[in-house]
Amino acid sequence: MTMDEVREFERATQEATNRKIGVFPPAISISSIPLLPSSVRSAPSSAPSTPLSTDAPDFLSVPKDRPRKKSAPETLTLPDPEKRATLNLPGTHSSEKPCRPKLE
Repeated sequence: MTMDEVREFERATQEATNRKIGVFPPAISISSIPLLPSSVRSAPSSAPSTPLSTDAPDFLSVPKDRPRKKSAPETLTLPDPEKRATLNLPGTHSSEKPCRPKLE
């Protein structure tokens, strides 16, 4: 179907529906909504209002006397790059020579 055929089908369906059940006035009237000044209507009603202050409200501020959460120790000891830290695992060699596969 082309778009013109779709539009014609929808128009014919709407006309047939209107003949069968009649035309109903809309249930919501625009005039029943109180008119507000344009400064108030600048945003949709679902939009949050602009805060009057940039400070966070008291219930959102972090208490000053609360100690900081520590997820890691204060001093983290890293291995000295000058010294080679070796990890002795079972089945491994602790020699300084690189490991080469055995040729059979």
